Amino acid sequence: MYKGEAMVLQGKIPKRVLRLIFLIVLPLALVCFTLFLGYEHSLLTQASLRLQAEQQKGNLIITNQIESVFSQYVSDLLVVYNSNEFSGYIQDPNEGTLLQLARLFVRITNQKEYIYHQRFIGTEGKELIQVDRNPGGLITLVGEDQLEDLHQFELFQYTRNLAPRVLYISKVATERNADGSEKSIITLALPAYRGSVFLGIVAIDFDACQMLSFLSAYQGTLDKDLGFTLVDQLGWVVLAGADSCSALYASYRNLFSEVSELQAALYDSDQGSVTVDHTVYTYQAVYPRTSERLSRAPGHVRLWTLVSSYDIADVPHLTHEFLLSHGSVKYVITLLVLVLGSLLVIFYQVRAGDKQQMRISSLIADYATDGIVVCDAQQKITFCNQAFEHLSGYKQNELIGRSSHRLRQDLQVVARTRHQEEVHPAWVFHRSGNRFLTSLSIIHLFTREKKLEYSVEVYSPSVWTPADISELCELANHDPSQCFPSVFSLLSSKTTVSCLCFKVQNSKELGMQLNQIERAKFSQNLAQTLANLLGSTIDVYAFSFDSYFVFLKDSGLDQVLSNKIQGLMKAFQEPFNTFDIRLDCGVSNYPSTSSNVFDLLVDAYLASQMVEKLKDGRYVFYTSEVRKQYQRYTAIRQALATVFKSDQMRLFYQAQLSIEKGTIIGAEALIRWEHPTLGSIRPDEFLPILQEQQQLDQLGRFVITESIQFLSRNLAFLQATCPAFSLSINLSPEEFSNPSLIDLLGSLLREHRIPDNYLTVELTEHTAVENLTSANATLDKLHAQGIAIAIDDFGTGFSSLSYLMELSIDMIKIDRSFISRYPDSESVTIYKTVLLLAKEVGATVLAEGVEKAEQLAFLSEIGCDQYQGYLFSKAVDETTFLKQIEEVNIQT
Repeated sequence: MYKGEAMVLQGKIPKRVLRLIFLIVLPLALVCFTLFLGYEHSLLTQASLRLQAEQQKGNLIITNQIESVFSQYVSDLLVVYNSNEFSGYIQDPNEGTLLQLARLFVRITNQKEYIYHQRFIGTEGKELIQVDRNPGGLITLVGEDQLEDLHQFELFQYTRNLAPRVLYISKVATERNADGSEKSIITLALPAYRGSVFLGIVAIDFDACQMLSFLSAYQGTLDKDLGFTLVDQLGWVVLAGADSCSALYASYRNLFSEVSELQAALYDSDQGSVTVDHTVYTYQAVYPRTSERLSRAPGHVRLWTLVSSYDIADVPHLTHEFLLSHGSVKYVITLLVLVLGSLLVIFYQVRAGDKQQMRISSLIADYATDGIVVCDAQQKITFCNQAFEHLSGYKQNELIGRSSHRLRQDLQVVARTRHQEEVHPAWVFHRSGNRFLTSLSIIHLFTREKKLEYSVEVYSPSVWTPADISELCELANHDPSQCFPSVFSLLSSKTTVSCLCFKVQNSKELGMQLNQIERAKFSQNLAQTLANLLGSTIDVYAFSFDSYFVFLKDSGLDQVLSNKIQGLMKAFQEPFNTFDIRLDCGVSNYPSTSSNVFDLLVDAYLASQMVEKLKDGRYVFYTSEVRKQYQRYTAIRQALATVFKSDQMRLFYQAQLSIEKGTIIGAEALIRWEHPTLGSIRPDEFLPILQEQQQLDQLGRFVITESIQFLSRNLAFLQATCPAFSLSINLSPEEFSNPSLIDLLGSLLREHRIPDNYLTVELTEHTAVENLTSANATLDKLHAQGIAIAIDDFGTGFSSLSYLMELSIDMIKIDRSFISRYPDSESVTIYKTVLLLAKEVGATVLAEGVEKAEQLAFLSEIGCDQYQGYLFSKAVDETTFLKQIEEVNIQT
């Protein structure tokens, strides 16, 4: 395809690409981005739920640990409270029982490393017993002088007013040791009563770190930064999970003050989660576990609340989710979708453009020898090939952008289809004014949206005759003035017009030497030359490569026109464009022979068809007799299509006689056709048509089959009346070179058990001599099957007789033209020469066309072997021929 065409095809691609990007790729990218946002939100929700589950799990673990240790602390207090020593003192408070109680305190403190102090406070708030655990694990009983008065302390004041077996729990506090170190303590206390009489308070200071260390310990096991915080009833942060237990209340933070909405949520339920300002808080209430026989003041109130929190913005880092921790991924993927989608659209469109271009190129390649025109959706020419340039006479750069309709005239009738495409006749206007008939098919190429994109017009050689065009135009009710405007205008003005149809008789030979482009050039030159030689100023109409119509106004069918034609024929005796061409011409005339433009064309064409058949010069003037002969010729052509399926054809037999004995020794089988309406049809009328239609094979099979069936039916009779009988059949060159026919001969002879030499095959000199090597091979094959060989019409082909020495033949049949000239000396010489040569090669000589007794006497005199001809009988049917044998051979 030309570069210009490729540019036209590719010029539309950018617009399509942008349109598809905006209509498909961009929405797809937005959908992808939206899906990623939704997926990211789903991941965030799921991650948050997992984090909350981990928070709840941590809260439960830490709470259980704190409550478990607290329960142990209560158990230790009850061990003292329920001891015999304490009971003995309550029953009898004296120095002895008090000492026993002090000893119990020492023992227990020594056993429990998490007990820092044990006290027994009297009714007035004065410590009666105090046992301390000093740094290094030393247990000491504080001397009386060092005992403190605690009546002003909350411990005494609050517990003094508690009912029996009601537990006091202090806040977690920090206490400084003598060495300056600090320790966290929590105090549990129970009031002591004897009956209703208050006797004092037993209190134990426990190691708060023993209980609260689980907070930091669990925090340390996590791979996520989930903050666990212990707050008291007022919202003060008791201890953060990341801090050591010595940092009690060290942050001075009040969670309720920081997050006011949290207080109500925490006290609505013992556990749960709440989100405040993008922070998720998960909480769990911590209650002191006491004995069933104990209660605590003030009733069912939580000791602390364990709170875990995280910022929603930190979820990606806390969960280690790739997509959440790399938020830019969605933008990158969306960009990739946009880029890849755009690239795919570009690739697809370029490929689609390439496919469309390849399709057009393929069409151009498929019809490379035809004229090709490519038009856009507006029917403007974007490309034409070289063949169309020669067909129209214009160069491609002159045609680009022009409407193809201005270069042609369509006969809008669908005459036939080709490759599922409608084909109709179209005249192409040549630059010179002449018109060339073509077979136009238009292939439409559509986009995926079913919009017309290109039209490929294919101008193939015409297959229509004037009769076809006339019939098609009449069926479509076309106005003749539109089909042949220049001629119609002359007829309308009542001008005498002669139409000359020139047929190139050797067009097939010329066509084999020329390609389609060269044919177009040849046709244009020939059309212009014909117009120039005849002096015509009217457009020449070229119906095909071999049919050209020239119109002469003010011209009749007279001697003047005959002289012009003869002069033209003489001019073409010289090579034309280096080619030897043979022209036949048919002539019609308006108004003498034809009444309208269609008749004028059809009659001239009909006359040109009959030139070869009439063999009367190189041109024929149309007459009613010419039409009758053409109609008979056409009827014979049509009848041949079904003749072999009917019984119209039969074999007739012309006897071949021995000159010496006068008996019948053979016959030649001759084809005869008796048509129910056409009557007897001579072989010279239908054989050329069969040869032209390549149907000689069917005729050969018919003759072979009928001949052998004749021999089979009459074999016994022939063996009795003429034992040396041989039936001759003629094989054309095409039949002789057809191996299947030769095999058919042998198979039928064997099938019907026909003896050797009962069948003779006759060949012309041309058939036998054209290729001696292949001919001899076939002759040998025939001889091997018991078939004799005869050379028919001897003397009409080759002047030399030397080939007879090279061929394996059994009979020579001398052409009838020689005996008809008897007693011409040349004819006598040929006969004598052939007889001498036949004796050398061992062949029998038969004279054809013997019609007179003196001719037979001459043949007998020179020693000729056999004859056939009208002197004895013409060809007759089978019954008559058998009677001839019976009459001649039996009587003889």
